[in-house]
Amino acid sequence: KAVELYDERFCRMWEFYLIGCEISFRYMGQMVFQIQIAKRQDAVPLTRDYITDWERRLSQVEKKAAE
Repeated sequence: KAVELYDERFCRMWEFYLIGCEISFRYMGQMVFQIQIAKRQDAVPLTRDYITDWERRLSQVEKKAAE
């Protein structure tokens, strides 16, 4: 499907990039940190539970739409 949107060369480079990422996470101790920065502490929730709540609601809506 990606080849339909992009050319073959791009898809090969993208696959090479993803393989490199996988190797660095599996064997080289690569980590990802996600940080939310805000001027006020109450501007964003202390936890990121709202993301999973939103994904759960979206999944329920999609299931109902498919019925």
